[in-house]
Amino acid sequence: MRIVARALACLAVWGTISFGQTTFDVTGTSVPPGLLKQNYGPMPKGVGAYDLNICNLTASKQTIVSSQIFQSLAESNPEIQPIGRQIMLAAILRNQEHSIPTLVNVALTSMTGVLAVFGATAYNIPAKWTSGFAIASLSSQPILNALRPVMSADQLQKFESQVLETALVLDGGSCVERTVFTVATTRKSRSSNLSFHVR
Repeated sequence: MRIVARALACLAVWGTISFGQTTFDVTGTSVPPGLLKQNYGPMPKGVGAYDLNICNLTASKQTIVSSQIFQSLAESNPEIQPIGRQIMLAAILRNQEHSIPTLVNVALTSMTGVLAVFGATAYNIPAKWTSGFAIASLSSQPILNALRPVMSADQLQKFESQVLETALVLDGGSCVERTVFTVATTRKSRSSNLSFHVR
């Protein structure tokens, strides 16, 4: 009976030591807004990012999923909320649709329609003006469509290679750098550095 009790006590102590041990150490530095725009294009309002350095503190290969990092990040700093990879990519692409060239393109398309209505009604607009507006709007649309900001191949490649994926597998003692997008939950200034652990 004593042998069983000792064995159970040893298992309890081993479990406490092993499960209470930190597996990953994560530190982060805030990415300047200008560099963020240069790397990934226009950002939605209020969105920032951190470059995280994720290190496996154990001697064996370990897997960490992004949800663990997001949860530990939110617990360590309640003022910021992490944003998932696919959600952020969709937000960047959607934000690029509201650019100045897109709005000008919509205005030119509308102007073509308005001029067509004016031409068909009793309004007396000089023919030179109507022709000039029509030619300008029609010839400008293909150019503006070509200039419409779409995430470039370089930006997309950076996003795919640098932004935190769903899961990471790290060898013992190794580190990796990944970017995580966040949004501030308060109006306070964004913290420039982060540090937390994941078990």
